[in-house]
Amino acid sequence: MFRLLAALSLIATPAWSQEAGALTARDGPAAARAALEAQPASPDRDLGLAAAHFLGGIEAAFQARHRIGATEPLLPLPLLGAPLPPNPDPQPMTADFVNAIMRDISGAMQRTREALPDDPAVLVLDLRALWLDVDGDGRRGPGEDIQTLSGLPFPEGPAEVRFDAADIHWLRAYTHLIEGVASLILAFDPEPALAQRIALEAALAEQFAEPPGQMARAPNMDMQARAFGPIVDRIAVVLQTLRRQPEPALIQAAGEHLRAMVAANRLFWAEVAAETDNDREWIPNDAQQAALGFALPPGTGPMWLAILDEVDQALEGKMLIPYWRFAPGHGVDLAQWLREPAPVEVEDWVQGSAALPYARPGLTVGRDNWDRFLGSLGARAGLTMLLLN
Repeated sequence: MFRLLAALSLIATPAWSQEAGALTARDGPAAARAALEAQPASPDRDLGLAAAHFLGGIEAAFQARHRIGATEPLLPLPLLGAPLPPNPDPQPMTADFVNAIMRDISGAMQRTREALPDDPAVLVLDLRALWLDVDGDGRRGPGEDIQTLSGLPFPEGPAEVRFDAADIHWLRAYTHLIEGVASLILAFDPEPALAQRIALEAALAEQFAEPPGQMARAPNMDMQARAFGPIVDRIAVVLQTLRRQPEPALIQAAGEHLRAMVAANRLFWAEVAAETDNDREWIPNDAQQAALGFALPPGTGPMWLAILDEVDQALEGKMLIPYWRFAPGHGVDLAQWLREPAPVEVEDWVQGSAALPYARPGLTVGRDNWDRFLGSLGARAGLTMLLLN
């Protein structure tokens, strides 16, 4: 993922929180969380504790992947798309692997929101000091620093960011985004598809363990299987999972989390716009500079909010999703699918028959706001979207 990891780096200040920041750099999020829980409650302490819960959830997900050797990017999704340090001695994968990660990260996001303070708080941290114990050995190793895990370019020298009251809403928005994605994955339940993949791998291992015999042909097929098999497996797991009937309550929860993400973003940008300081800003307004040296074009906040507003209206059913075969003024009612979710047969959605039950006339989401955003940011648009959530 996971470029957004650099965005997830908060631990508190003043005096005792400087000590907590040093502890985090030395021992990681778990030790920082224990130290912060022992401190008297205050807004700064609570924001630091929320950050420790957040980072601890990310760390636990990465540790789960590392244990089974799933260190290459799996899918372009939160927690599953970041490259990790290799594991020379992995454990076998179990069928509930993805579900367990998603349940654990959902709990971490809930604990993060519960710890967030209601009052303004300030946290300062040099992001270069942060690391996650991906291999679980209790020591900082190669490839475990936030910069490497995130892929975010840091400036020369310190990468110190001062997170303030506005960024409380930013972090809350990110917890809803991640938990929304996790709820969506859990709703479709990839465990049966992963069980089939594990069974296939076991059967293939038995075949290849036997001597080829005189009837063997095509000696290059083994190389082809090793090269393309994992890619085919991932595609098959996704398609098989999407064919399952999703759990309605979890689908609706995913939609609620995405709407809560939009609401928190509105609060974030309103507070950012009102700021008059220019002190090590994480995401700046038009009169500020970002601590990490990246530049946002003027009006980035309103442009992004315009996109999120359309997302919110689509989730609520006030705007429709355009579909390539529908006539102008017709679209897919996403809100209806969230209320009445059905399996996603990819070929039927591409062809149109699966979209038809959710079709109706109405105002569709246009491309104007999206094109304006992409045109302003160019090649940086993807990374900026991850930062802004």
